[in-house]
Amino acid sequence: MSEDLDLDILALSTSYPLRHGSTAGVFIQRLYAHLSASRVVVLCPADDRPSQDSTDGHIRLQPVRYAPQRWRRLAQQAGGVAPGIASNPALILMLPLLLGSLWLKTWTGARRASLIHANWAVCGAIAVVAGKLSGRPVVTTLRGDDVSRSSRSWFERMLLQTAVKGSCTVVCVSVAMAATLRETFPAHAHKVAVCENGVDETFLDVPRNSPASNVMRIAAVGSLIPRKAFDVLLSAVAVASHAEHLQLSIIGAGPERKALGHQASALGIADRVRFVGEVSPAAMPAALAEFDILVMSSRSEGRPNVVMEALAAGLPVISTALPGVIGLVDDGVTGWLVNVDDSHGLARALDEAAANAEERQRRGVAARERMQSDGGWSRTAKEYEAIFRRAALAKGNV
Repeated sequence: MSEDLDLDILALSTSYPLRHGSTAGVFIQRLYAHLSASRVVVLCPADDRPSQDSTDGHIRLQPVRYAPQRWRRLAQQAGGVAPGIASNPALILMLPLLLGSLWLKTWTGARRASLIHANWAVCGAIAVVAGKLSGRPVVTTLRGDDVSRSSRSWFERMLLQTAVKGSCTVVCVSVAMAATLRETFPAHAHKVAVCENGVDETFLDVPRNSPASNVMRIAAVGSLIPRKAFDVLLSAVAVASHAEHLQLSIIGAGPERKALGHQASALGIADRVRFVGEVSPAAMPAALAEFDILVMSSRSEGRPNVVMEALAAGLPVISTALPGVIGLVDDGVTGWLVNVDDSHGLARALDEAAANAEERQRRGVAARERMQSDGGWSRTAKEYEAIFRRAALAKGNV
């Protein structure tokens, strides 16, 4: 098959930027923007603000309206669908409407596509059913904690099982996730591929600022939801020996904002913690340049984009030793690794980093050098296009 053959891809995601400056699913948008030989129609849930179809180059965005506008809060929120239901259980009533609307749009749109690309297990399950009826192949990308979450919920496992069995290829964003998936579904291990997310080249061009003389400026980025474990980070800052020299900025929004603010006050560190709110993707490179280190305290992740962006920006990273992070952050080389939910271990890493600015600088330089050889989104897009071509060719849809 010709390498320059155009494909018509129907993409399905529960999270995608609906307007300029949105942070939801921006990494998916960046992937599609780098596809050089494909046209992409993106289906994603509309939110509780006015939205409409739009076209940007070879990408056409079609927000799916599944309920009256003020009720469309199940997706496109901090952390996605599951945290949205957890913070407001009444939203579960919207779930059948959301799934049904996405399925109908996928089924009707698939007939004009070469294949369907689904992001996350829930979209994979929807796409598989629509793909069988329309005769279109499905490629599903598993992200975040898709695989680990399936062990905690029968519903999540059912979605994952449906997506894996019905997809012609299942892409994982980390080697560790792929290994777990192959162990969980050995009969479908041959379908599993790994395509690690890229990082925007603008992060590599960010100038590194000189460290402050007596304060270590810490960035923590993510949705304010339990999985990100910002409560553990606040506890670590409070018990660190160098606490008076730490200045923490938490970038992101979510349902735990008020509780985390109360915790910071109760711990007596409110004057050293700043809740920044969301920062637009375009502003993130410059924002990271203002910090000395990034801390990720998450309990579960796939292959976190913010860690890759921080490394590319020349920041050393303190992270929990999650499977998708080990190897990305090398303990003693590009950062520090600590155990999950270990506030005292995290405090010790903060103390070590705060006590030695030269060591922070050394690990930051090593971090940027590592990411310079990564290949970025162009590398990721080429890997995806090869997978898409094989899937379309196998079904005779090219």
